[in-house]
Order: sequence, then C-alpha cells, then structure tokens
Amino acid sequence: MRWPLLVVTSVLLTSPLASTLSGCDDDPATQPPPGQPETPSGKGDSTRISANWKPRIDTMWLHIDVALRRGEASVWFEDDAAAKGSTVSLEAGGLVIDEVWDDDGPLPFEHRAGGLHIAHSPASGPVHIDYRFDVEQQGEGFAKNGSTVIWPYYCGNLFPCRSKPDDGMTFELTVGGFGDGELAIYPEELTADAPAYTLAFAVGKYTCQDLGKTDFGTKVSVCWLPRGKTKALAGARPLVKAFEWLEATYGPYRFGKHVASVATNWGESAAGGMEHHPFWHIATGEMGDPVTHVHEAVHGWFGTGIRIACWEDFVLSEGTTSYVTARALGAVTDPETEDAVWESYRETLEYTLEDEDIIAWPTGCNKVDILRDGLFSNIVYMKGAFFWKEVAENVGADVLDAVFARFYEERFGTPAHMQDLVDAVRTDTGFDTGPLVQRWLLSKGNPLE
Repeated sequence: MRWPLLVVTSVLLTSPLASTLSGCDDDPATQPPPGQPETPSGKGDSTRISANWKPRIDTMWLHIDVALRRGEASVWFEDDAAAKGSTVSLEAGGLVIDEVWDDDGPLPFEHRAGGLHIAHSPASGPVHIDYRFDVEQQGEGFAKNGSTVIWPYYCGNLFPCRSKPDDGMTFELTVGGFGDGELAIYPEELTADAPAYTLAFAVGKYTCQDLGKTDFGTKVSVCWLPRGKTKALAGARPLVKAFEWLEATYGPYRFGKHVASVATNWGESAAGGMEHHPFWHIATGEMGDPVTHVHEAVHGWFGTGIRIACWEDFVLSEGTTSYVTARALGAVTDPETEDAVWESYRETLEYTLEDEDIIAWPTGCNKVDILRDGLFSNIVYMKGAFFWKEVAENVGADVLDAVFARFYEERFGTPAHMQDLVDAVRTDTGFDTGPLVQRWLLSKGNPLE
C-alpha cells in the first residue's frame, strides 16, 4: 500500500493466471433470487473478537455475484491435533447468512456480534456458507465504484474471514454478475498463504495493455478506466524493468507469471494504492506516478510475500517497501530519479510531522487499532524508509539487498515481526542497528533535522 496521503481506505490482491482478466457474466437464470437484505449482526471491525479463534483457515473457495450481492464460500480449516473441536468461528459482521452446511448436511450456527460461529469439526471437511452482502458507501467491503476495499479488517463485509494480519490462507475466486462491456479483474487462485485482505477484485470498463515480460518470464500489464490511458502508460513505464530488478535482487516472484497495475476509482480526493498481488490496485489519480506502481509491486516481496505478524509490525511492510521502491527506481533509471524519490520522502515526513507524530514501531502485538490509533500514517512509511537507508549507508546497499533476499527466501508465505528482519541484519552483517532503531523507529520527532 502506498503511504496514506489523502486515502481514507485501502485494499489488496494476488493471482497466477492470465485468464483472470475475465469478462463474461454468469447466466442470471442459474442464480438464486436476490431476496430482501436483513440487518447484519455487528458490521465492520471484528479484530477484537477474532483474536484467539482457532483453527486457522487453510483455504477458501469463493464465488461472488456482484449484481445479486450474493456469495458462496467453501472453507477448509487446518486439521491437526490442536485444531480438532466442534466449533469454528469466522468474521461476518457485514453479511446476512442464509445457509450453512457441510458435506453431511445443514449445520447449526449463530451469527452475533460480528462473528459467525458454526457447529463443525475441521475433521469433517469444508464448511459451506451462502450469504448476502451490501454495497459499502464508505469503501469497507464491495464499494459502489466496483472495487473491493477490505484492508485492514473489513473482509467480514464481503466474505466470511479472519482479518488478523498473520493469518494466511490460499483461495480460489470467481466473480460474476457484471455488465456488458465490463471486465472483472481478479485472481482465479492464490496458491501461497497471504492475509485475507489480499483477496480483491475490480469491476469496470477496463482496457488492459501488456507492457512486456521480465527476463524471468513474468508478464507485466497495466489496466485503466476510461480516459486513463495516458496517465497509466506514463506511470507504468519503468514497471517491467523494476519488477525484473526485484526478481533478480530478492528472489523469484511467487504469486504467478502475470502481474498488473489496476486503476480503481476511489474518488477524486483519494491517492495511493493497495497491494492485491498479482493485480494490485492504484487510485486513478495516482496512475501517472511511477513510485506508486513500483511501491505496490514491491509488496509481492514485503507485506504480501512476507506478511506482518502484528499490526505493530506495519513498518516491516511499509517502511521496507518504501525503501526498496526508491532503490529499485534508482537501479533501473538513474541516480537523479532515486534522489528525487528521497526528496519527496523527506518533504512528506516534514509536512506530516506538522500535524501528527507517532512512534513508527509501537510495542505489543495487535494491541493497537491500526486505523483508530493512527498507526496508518505517513510517518511509518517515511521513517521506516529512512531507517533502512541509513542501515544501507553503514553496511552497503548491496549487502542489505542480500540480507533481504535471504530473509525473503526463508520467510516467504509466513508472518514475520520487524524484529526478525532487524535481527537478520545483525546476524548476516554484524552491524548493530540499535541506535538507528531508537532514532528512527522508537522516537518521535524528525531525525533529519
């Protein structure tokens, strides 16, 4: 996700198949009748009630009809000694639940206080859920503009889920019910564990263009909405080379062989993007900015490829990604371009600190609400980036790249703490980052002054 700026909401997504750029409606005759929506039981943030829900989700098959506002989910849970039990729970605060069953028949369930609690043992196989959802005017689910916005904890307004950032799942997805002349851009499957907010789709009158392939065989595309071509092609101009540099420097991209920057109409005042790999979303107003395109691409390694263990580790995702974005753009263009990125980071930090000041790396694990407690802030992005820049100045940028590459190879598909990556630097290089951690991540104020 690109730093907040004026963005009020966020999202994410990923897929391996080029065929996910699909554009055909399901036959309406085969769909269930729409019915009248009921009042959902506890809409919105369910992070508090889900803190200790077990077992983990293993995989999910999901079909969503955007015209009928209906979904069907099949959920497989982990089946191990610690997970065996008679109840599973999911976040479903914004949904109306019509039916729940497993392969043996209907299942008893309760839908209360934002949670869906089902009498089911993981050993019995998947649980199936028919449900309805609404259009979210504030962008906390399926938004009226045709895209999904479920980061950080609004997935329960779109499908039954677990929103904790360390929870990873794989999924298969189909989307139907969109109009003639429209495309639904989404991944048909995600075969590597990623947070629930990775799942996303965008529906609209899209035009997509292939930009080329990297030397590693990854096809790179860009998709724009009407009147968006010029900005999209300008912003995505360095994307193929930057993606190739990421693959060569940090390791293979593991969410498929086709990626794309996808424009999403979040409103005139919105900016930034969301890391829905492999088809990440970018606000229409940001489509002309190469930094945003590359930033969302980098999340395939940090933030999506390696997910954060707690919201307090947000700097692992966004600070690291902001640093790598500047480095990648400099590597594939020229030093002046990288210098310009760092100057924009400096300006962003300075004007943000005029209005707010927070600790970029707070203590604890999921003790903060990332939105209400203000952790979703430019400060995390910028201070995290400058922290890594100073580390690189001490150990060498190429040496730090090697640390990141080893960390990615070992931790892909798993949650990690910021401390894990900081420890990796000391293990691999012997450099003590402690003073820089204190200066940039554990203190308020502007260290650049």
